[in-house]
Amino acid sequence: MVAALPTLHGGAESSTPITAERFEGAVLAPGIVHLTYETRIEDRHARRSSIWRRDAAGEFRLYYHQATPVPDGTGQP
Repeated sequence: MVAALPTLHGGAESSTPITAERFEGAVLAPGIVHLTYETRIEDRHARRSSIWRRDAAGEFRLYYHQATPVPDGTGQP
């Protein structure tokens, strides 16, 4: 996910890249991880939360994702 973030917005090389920071992870159960982080795309800021689970091949797959926009002027938590 971290490696893919800079290329996701718009899908074109000319797109504004996504910057991501404040990553935190927590193991919820064996093979299940909760990841939180914040992203910025130009002047847009969002807090993101995702749940990843390990599949039968041992790879982590995104199971759930939510992004919550942060209104302008609210700053960092």
